[in-house]
Amino acid sequence: MKYLLLIVLLIPSLLNAQLCRYNERIFTTFTKTANVTYAVAPGIPSFYLGEGSTTSQTLKLDIFEPNGDTSEARALIIFAHPGGFINGSKNGDDMQSLCDSFVKRGYVTATMDYRLNFNLFSSSSSERAVWRGTQDASSAVRFFKTNAALYKIDTSKIFFWGSSAGSFMALNLAYLDDAERPTSTTTSPNLGCKDCSGTATPTHNSTIAGIISCWGAIKDTSWMNNNTVPTILFHGSTDGTVAFTHGSPFGLPTLPVVSGSQEIADHLTRKGKPYQFYPQIGQPHEYWGTSNGTFSGGGPTVYWQSIITDSKNFMLTTMGMPTTCSLLPLFYLNCWAKYSAENSVIVNWKTITSSNIKSFIVQFSLDGFTWNNAAEITADNNKLNYEFKHQLTSSYKIIYYRIKQISANQNFEYSNNVVVKNGTNLATVKAFPNPATQAITLTNIEFTNKQPVFIYDVVGKLIYQKQVSKLENKIDVSSLTNGIYFIKLPNQNEPVKFTVVK
Repeated sequence: MKYLLLIVLLIPSLLNAQLCRYNERIFTTFTKTANVTYAVAPGIPSFYLGEGSTTSQTLKLDIFEPNGDTSEARALIIFAHPGGFINGSKNGDDMQSLCDSFVKRGYVTATMDYRLNFNLFSSSSSERAVWRGTQDASSAVRFFKTNAALYKIDTSKIFFWGSSAGSFMALNLAYLDDAERPTSTTTSPNLGCKDCSGTATPTHNSTIAGIISCWGAIKDTSWMNNNTVPTILFHGSTDGTVAFTHGSPFGLPTLPVVSGSQEIADHLTRKGKPYQFYPQIGQPHEYWGTSNGTFSGGGPTVYWQSIITDSKNFMLTTMGMPTTCSLLPLFYLNCWAKYSAENSVIVNWKTITSSNIKSFIVQFSLDGFTWNNAAEITADNNKLNYEFKHQLTSSYKIIYYRIKQISANQNFEYSNNVVVKNGTNLATVKAFPNPATQAITLTNIEFTNKQPVFIYDVVGKLIYQKQVSKLENKIDVSSLTNGIYFIKLPNQNEPVKFTVVK
C-alpha cells in the first residue's frame, strides 16, 4: 500500500513538470553564453561601395540555458532583431528581454546578429540584404541542429521569432524556396542557396516548427503556397515603417512593395494554412514599447506581455501541449475567493492531501498574466483547508488569485484561477446555446469599451475576430462549419469552448 501511495503522490509532480514547462517560469536562473560563433559569411561593410565589395564577417549568437535543467531535449527559440537591415543588434533590449523571459520557462533561447547594410536607393540591393539575412537565419538553425547534443535541443521544436527586419527573415525562412528567390540574388556575385551560406557543408536543413512575426512583411505572398509552417503575426494598423497591408518599407519608393501582415493573413486564409493573426488597430511600428529594439517612454507597453502570452500559447499548441500549466489542479488543489471589506479579499483553498507538501504561495494578478506573491503559508500535516486574508494597498476593479502548492522536493502545481471583480466573484463566461447553429450569446460578460474577441478552431488557427462593445454579447457563427471552437476574451484566463452543429 505504501508503494501505491508513493506512486500516487509522484504522478502529480511528474505530470506537472511536463505541463508547466514552456508555460510558467519554472526556472529562476540561467546561464548566458555570449558571442558564440555560428557562421562566417561575406557581408557588406559599414561603408557601402557595392554588392561586390564584401568582407568576411563572423556572426555571433548569445545563448541562454536554464540552470538546473535535467531535460535532454529542449525546445529552442531563435530571436532576430529589428533595424531595417541597416543597424540593430542581438544586444537590443527586446531581444535580451525575450531570451530572459522564455529561458525561465524551460526553452533554450538565442539572440543572433546577422549581416547588415545595403543601398537604400536600390531595389535589388535591398532584396539581396533580405536574402543574406534569410541565409543567416538558416545558418543559425543549422548551427543548433549540428550542435543539438551540446545544447540539448529537440530539433523538431525549433521556433524562429523576428521583429521588423527579423520578421522578414522569419517569413522568408519559413516560406521562400530556392527556386522562388529574387533574380537579384542570383546576379554576380551570386549569393547562393538558402541553406548554402555560413557553413562549408550544410549537413542539416533549415526547417523549423513555427515562426513568430512581429510587424513583418514578405515581398510575394505566392511564395507561401507550397510550404506549411505554423505562423503567428502581430502588426499595428498604422505602422509607417512596415506597411500593415502593402507598401514600400520606410515609405521609400526606391524599395520594393511588400505585403504586410494583413495581406499575409488573407493569403494564408485562402490557402488554408495554419496561422494566428493579432492586428492592433491604431498602433504603430514596434508597439510593444521599443524603438529599433530599445525600450523607450518608460519601458514596455501593455502589449509586451500580451504578445508574450499569445506567442507562448501558439508555441505550446504547435508542440501539441496544453496552454494551461496543469490539468491536475481541477481535482488535486482547489481555490476560491470572496470580497471581505474594502480593498480586502479572503482567499480559501483546499488540498486533498497534506503529505509531502511544504508550503502554499498565495498569488495575485491585476491582469491575469503577471503574478505576484501575496504570502507563503507553511503546510500543516493535520490540515486540508486554508484561508488567507489579502489586504490590498489600493482599490481594484478586477483581481485574480491562484495558489501555488510546493512539495518538499520543490515540485509544484497551481490551483484553478479565481477572478474577483468589484468585491464579488466574477462569473465564468459561457456560450449559449451550445451546440449552436447560427449564433451564440455570451453570458456573464461585460466590457467597459470596445475590445477584441477572437475565435480559434481546434488546431489554434484564428478564424474570426470582432470588436465587441459593452452592450453586445451575441456573435454570428453561421459561417462556421461543424466542429469545436474556442473564444478568447479579455480578462478571461480560459477560452470559452463551444460547438457548431448544423
